[in-house]
Amino acid sequence: MNLNEIKQLPDIMSKEQLESYIIQYLDSIENLEKINILETLECFSEFADRKTYTYELLSDSLRKRLDSFVQKIWDDTSSELVDVYSSVVVNLNLKSSYNLMKESLNKDLDEDVREIIEETVNEIGEDIEVTCFTTT
Repeated sequence: MNLNEIKQLPDIMSKEQLESYIIQYLDSIENLEKINILETLECFSEFADRKTYTYELLSDSLRKRLDSFVQKIWDDTSSELVDVYSSVVVNLNLKSSYNLMKESLNKDLDEDVREIIEETVNEIGEDIEVTCFTTT
């Protein structure tokens, strides 16, 4: 599954369908030696856009798997990567990845990178899991 195929998926699908696509994508990239990090994050961003319409958090097990993978591709040297990363982390409610991003503020960062992270943290606050809208 690649970015173009993911972009062709329906905008609205069930949580179960979405999770199935995410798992299929993760299965295809997790053990690759080299990946295009920006394209991978863009794929996750596409999934995150679709997750919004489910009004539900992804399952705990899938979020943990995604969280672990996304942490491995964290790169705070590029504002473009950090911008997409922060969107993915927030919209997929990836707690450990969010904390990793926040911890980067203790490092010497490029001004644009720092600004993106600070803006994200200011918008989200401490608990990333409450950024999901739920139906009542």
